[in-house]
Amino acid sequence: MTEVLHTPATGTESRAVTPEQEALAREHQASLDKAAAFLDDQIPALCRLTGMDVRVAIGGGWATDPETGSFTIDPSFFIEKGYSADHCVFATLHELMAHVRDIKRDPVFSARQDAFVASSKDPQEQQARHIFNNTLTDIHGNKQIMNMLPAMQEVGADIYDSRLFPTKHDGELVDYTNIPMHLQFLYKIIRQEMIPNSKTPVRQEVDEAINQLRNFQGGQVDLISFLTDPSARGSSGKKLSGSDRFDYWLTQIWPQYETLIRLDKQEAKDTQQQNGGQQTDGNASEQHSNPPQNGDNQQDTNSFSDAYADYFDNKHPEPFSPEEHQKIHDAIHKAVQEDRRTKVTPEQQERARRATANRRYQEQTGHSLQEKQQYDNEVKRLHRQINQMRQVFQSVLDEVVATRRGLSRRAHQDGDILDPNRLAQTIIDIKSSVAPEASQRYETVRGRAELNCKTDYFFVFDCSASMSGKPAQAAASCAVIMLEGLASMERDIRKLEKEQAVDLSDLSIRTSLYTFGNNATCHKPLGSSLSDKQRLDTYTAIAAASAGGTADYLALQEIAALPHDQDRQRIIVVVTDGISNDPGTARAAVSQLRRDQNTVVYGVSIGSDAAEQLYAPNAKLINDPKDLPNVLQSFIETTIQT
Repeated sequence: MTEVLHTPATGTESRAVTPEQEALAREHQASLDKAAAFLDDQIPALCRLTGMDVRVAIGGGWATDPETGSFTIDPSFFIEKGYSADHCVFATLHELMAHVRDIKRDPVFSARQDAFVASSKDPQEQQARHIFNNTLTDIHGNKQIMNMLPAMQEVGADIYDSRLFPTKHDGELVDYTNIPMHLQFLYKIIRQEMIPNSKTPVRQEVDEAINQLRNFQGGQVDLISFLTDPSARGSSGKKLSGSDRFDYWLTQIWPQYETLIRLDKQEAKDTQQQNGGQQTDGNASEQHSNPPQNGDNQQDTNSFSDAYADYFDNKHPEPFSPEEHQKIHDAIHKAVQEDRRTKVTPEQQERARRATANRRYQEQTGHSLQEKQQYDNEVKRLHRQINQMRQVFQSVLDEVVATRRGLSRRAHQDGDILDPNRLAQTIIDIKSSVAPEASQRYETVRGRAELNCKTDYFFVFDCSASMSGKPAQAAASCAVIMLEGLASMERDIRKLEKEQAVDLSDLSIRTSLYTFGNNATCHKPLGSSLSDKQRLDTYTAIAAASAGGTADYLALQEIAALPHDQDRQRIIVVVTDGISNDPGTARAAVSQLRRDQNTVVYGVSIGSDAAEQLYAPNAKLINDPKDLPNVLQSFIETTIQT
């Protein structure tokens, strides 16, 4: 049977206290009593959900008893930190639902989480892993609370918005862009999930990583919401277990987080080297006397100590003592030892996990996780070129939606300021008992720049045997730059449209990609999204390049037969290195496409005079395949700016 234990105060009765201290103590005790009463009332439900005996002990500390399976919660831990009664209740429920229940219900899952954190020998990397796992576990546990107690939804949103991950601090907006990008990634995710309609400005790289997860499989699945939903079910229809969920976290979300960690480390290293170089001049002593401040976001390489300390101190207070944590870890280890699944070695478990994750990914995309990693590495290698294309378009986009704040030309009866040019008329109107139109209003006026940029880009790559080797790899790199860069541009448009509440329906970018050898194949149908399957289908096909002949006309004919909206421009880019199997038919297909005034056909020829002549006058001859990415990028930038 559960009980509420009150530990009496000792040694404080004789101390002189001020009226303000007495009032604060009464408020403190009232909050504590309210929180304790609520939690005590919910104990039967908490026992069922955690699988443990739960009791409330005020002043007794947080503790577990592995022998009996009982669990003691002490709401005073949060009250003493200044939490309100409602916030204290939510924080206490959070500890139960996010961090305790799986100790009893799914010890193997808990053990895997511990092993994931401990698998790194670097203490700071352990902290990064701990924060990653904590954040996703927190979201999942909070959703459990809100499902069980809908009234806690508003309390949960408030505690995250006002205390844990606040929008404002001391009246000033919190700037999350000052912390490492991998923490921006987690902080924006948890604010999105916990605080409805919240906005969290972060770095561009962070937004891209989150958008990929929230628009998984071409926008069909929001992976973040799905993988933190307690009711989520897999393809078999069964509810996802903790280990199933953890597999997805490691295969889908962790790679994005890990990439941002690497970018943060490189950025910190570059900053450190730059500062070191600056200190070689005559001002070195002055620079030594003025070390970088925390707010400058200048960290030593691989060091994010201040940001991690802020997380553990302010964003995830820990009510358990180190001794209690050790008891919990020991209990998990013992439970796992008793579970039949522990007959499998950790190495076997890891291999099985990887095989399961790989199988699931192959079912979704037709490609392995190793292929995905290869593609992701290529995206990182080509990040500069992709971003350069995006920046060119961003400058045009900014001009299109540019706004300025100006005074209205027409006078109004009310407004922001009096119109100095209508003072005499105002006096006349007042004497005549007429409501004067004596004010001007500030209005937001659309900039004059206009751009109708509804553009469809068709990329057609030669995959004949002669392209194998360096030409094929250069072409595959081109495909990555073009597809990723243009997909990013489309996301920028839609994001700006939403943020600025402006109609940008006249701006739209779609892409398609074909390859040809003996036959023509469409690997990416025309559309604005870019799925993992499309990414890997295109990259793999182009890099393979072993398809015999050069039937370029087949792809051109297929594109010509597609429906074409006349308000959209078509840009067709063909990359080839040889003579067409049927030059006459190929020339006829090019001519058919060019008869449409909204269609441009552009050819890039690798060492082939015949191909250059076929696509003249819009043709470019290159002799070294390594020049191919820069040539295509330059052309695409030209189509954006004109």
